[in-house]
Amino acid sequence: MENRAQIPSPSLLRTVFGMMINPAAALKGALSGQWFLSVAVSALAFGLFFTQTGLDLYKTGQKELLFVLLSAGAGLLYGLIVIPLIAVFLWLVLKIAKSNHTILQTLSVFCLSYSGALVYGILGLVFSLALGWKTAIAFGVTGVLWAIGPMMVAIRELTGKKTLLSFILSTLVGIAVLLSWSFFGRL
Repeated sequence: MENRAQIPSPSLLRTVFGMMINPAAALKGALSGQWFLSVAVSALAFGLFFTQTGLDLYKTGQKELLFVLLSAGAGLLYGLIVIPLIAVFLWLVLKIAKSNHTILQTLSVFCLSYSGALVYGILGLVFSLALGWKTAIAFGVTGVLWAIGPMMVAIRELTGKKTLLSFILSTLVGIAVLLSWSFFGRL
């Protein structure tokens, strides 16, 4: 990390696709200096996922168009506030475990683990708008569940590859994400 100023940071697009294909390698060049871009990834990922859910309910006549907009806003807020708060919880536990990662590194890596959900969200929105498909399950849920793999890799890297600690943290964080997601789903 000492030579960080000399090594150019990879582009956001390269990092997003890298997190889908090879999370461990992508984490080495994560955007910790540009943490706000990482938070934007999780915000957009959940914004698009919640938008797809709203669109699906709108297309079936169960909800009004206003609900679609509110869903998009709730998803953006979820990815912008809830996911970073879970990352802060993760960082606090890592500090207790004597990790040397900064809060911005932890925040960046954790939020970037939702890169796959962002790509699935974009594709789902395209299929929903262009072809009229209901995409919340096929693309939205799949993207969020896909993100669990990179999230586990990210946590393993942050713990210094401590297997037991990684397992416990991945389980706790996964539960926190799914429970908070279900809470937002009931709003």
